[in-house]
Amino acid sequence: MPLLIAILLGLAAALVTLYPLLGLRRTSDVSPAALSSLAERERLAKDALREVEFDYRLGNLETPDYEDLRDRYEQRALAALKARYQREQELDALIERQLDILRGRQTPQARRAGNGAGKSNGVSGRVRRRQGRGPHEA
Repeated sequence: MPLLIAILLGLAAALVTLYPLLGLRRTSDVSPAALSSLAERERLAKDALREVEFDYRLGNLETPDYEDLRDRYEQRALAALKARYQREQELDALIERQLDILRGRQTPQARRAGNGAGKSNGVSGRVRRRQGRGPHEA
């Protein structure tokens, strides 16, 4: 019995460890927390770039060190920007799909009412009132 428990715990630990490496996450999983995490990574990379620039201008960094650090932090910032942009595009696509679904569920009566609201015989109520006729007179 203890051997069975040890095997199950080992398999569970292996699964938890290998799950992110296997790429089994859904790509359509877009959450506001993920976007804020990406925005935070972007902000941190930009702050690091500013700090490296400041240290170089103060004379605390030599030119080769500055260039190496700057290149590294630029790559991090670009990777964060690209990841955030991709997440935002996924979120936009998800919103568009949901809107299409909602538009598809709209009843034909609601579509006609939305397209021809306030119109009768091609003349709006405002035009009929200006012509001296009531809204129900043709």
